[in-house]
Amino acid sequence: MEASDRLVPIVDDLVRALHRAVADHQVTEPEWRQALAFLTELGTADEWVLLSDVLGISVAVDNNTYHQEGDETPSNVQGPFYRPGAPLVSPPVTLGRDDEPGDPCFVAGSVLAAGDHRPLAGALLDIWQTNHVGLYDHEDASQPEWNLRRRFHAGEGGGYELRTVVPGPYEIPKHGPVGRLLAAVGRHAWRPAHFHVKVSADGFQPLTTMIYFEGDPWLHDDTISSVKPGLVIPLAKHDRPDRLRARGLDRRFYTGAFDFVLKATRR
Repeated sequence: MEASDRLVPIVDDLVRALHRAVADHQVTEPEWRQALAFLTELGTADEWVLLSDVLGISVAVDNNTYHQEGDETPSNVQGPFYRPGAPLVSPPVTLGRDDEPGDPCFVAGSVLAAGDHRPLAGALLDIWQTNHVGLYDHEDASQPEWNLRRRFHAGEGGGYELRTVVPGPYEIPKHGPVGRLLAAVGRHAWRPAHFHVKVSADGFQPLTTMIYFEGDPWLHDDTISSVKPGLVIPLAKHDRPDRLRARGLDRRFYTGAFDFVLKATRR
């Protein structure tokens, strides 16, 4: 097999960086064997993506791959908990159960083309999130399968609205090798609350991103360093009786707005 012109300099740089770290910190044979055992356990636990996330490599690679060149929505990492094939539903769109615990939240906006901002009717949105205490459906036996995961199409004018609950901040899995590494270097495992979103439309580059909320306690200290200013929105609280009646609710709710702007596929 011929050497790869792309791979050779990358491997050379990585090896030089490792040699430098070993020399600078006088790493011993027992320490290196412990590191090799950690890497072996990492593969067995299927936490390579998680390690890439907490080291900030996933975000760096995402930034290299999806350059923001104009007014398009910034991309973001997919994360390890995406499940393809979520239920495809029609309006009115509700991500969770009718009696989903937590503060109801309505999010609305449009899917638009970068540049001229023309609406992209029929664009497909694929959204997933944690529940109000920060648990995904696969982590919580009390949630039904596919809870808080839905796909749906934007309307004729490119608009969408969904009902869900405000997700909670959460800690990434910390009982495996990555969790032990974070503890050993004095780092926390918290992520700010967010929605995950994939958006696609014919003739446009697919977008994978996250939406965050102003005021979240971990907004400026995300353990995977993925928060981008263009992805943070305010959530407005509503508790007036007339607003509650209009939504058919008996408790406070929140609203937010976000437009997804897609970049055209280059021909």
